[in-house]
Amino acid sequence: MSVYVFFSLLSISCAKKTNQSDNVVIFDTIQESKSQSIDYKKSKLNCNLHIAFTYPVSYEKSAQLGDLQKLFIGKVFPPQYANLSPKEAVKNFTANYISDFQSIQLKDYFGEDYILEDENNFIYELNLEDEIVYNRNNFISFVVKNTNYEGGAHGSYSVNGYVIDLNTGKLLTEDDFAGNNYKKNLAPLIVQKIVAAKGLGSASELEEIGYNAIEDIVPNENFTINDKGITYYYNEYEIAAYFVGTTEVFIPYEELKAYITDDSPISLLAGM
Repeated sequence: MSVYVFFSLLSISCAKKTNQSDNVVIFDTIQESKSQSIDYKKSKLNCNLHIAFTYPVSYEKSAQLGDLQKLFIGKVFPPQYANLSPKEAVKNFTANYISDFQSIQLKDYFGEDYILEDENNFIYELNLEDEIVYNRNNFISFVVKNTNYEGGAHGSYSVNGYVIDLNTGKLLTEDDFAGNNYKKNLAPLIVQKIVAAKGLGSASELEEIGYNAIEDIVPNENFTINDKGITYYYNEYEIAAYFVGTTEVFIPYEELKAYITDDSPISLLAGM
């Protein structure tokens, strides 16, 4: 039996220019740390939970603050917490995580002859946090980082990026900046960037260092933006073997301009 947790260019012209100013959004962080143990024979099973939830507490468009908070909650925590307040979401998630750990049936989890020699060898641990990486020009970009261990040879780590367009109150999508053919357009760029970052001579060499087939490396809706470009995130097992870890791919706007239309939300950032 296992405990499962479902879960991180300035362009100046006569016609256009970006504000290059911070958004009028203020953030706060809720920190929560909890530990719990279950007695097992002469040792204990330990559970450690740490949450650092950063969320908006003030926005100049006060009527939209609730929707903005809901977006953050829905991306940091499972969907069922999205309609709660930030404090309630943290409190309820913490309680449920600890409760799930306490519900482990040890007689089903271990054989009668199993001996836990060192209480530190078997730990359930979750570190869940989000980080604001960009908060300017009517965009908020943030990542959610999740480090989770539930026994076994190794734990898991994931990072998921999101971009909120404050003009619409919605999440930015690849369609918004790369058009209907974004997979065809962006896939070669992403592969080229990975090849360069790894110091390889060709894309075919990626498979030799643990990456999947080249045709499997495509845009994945997991990205953040800033003044200079877009960063994609590929998590463990997504495009490569576990030992490769998380792959980050940065593409500057200069290399994306061919696919960004004048009416794209990020056209001004791209200097168009």
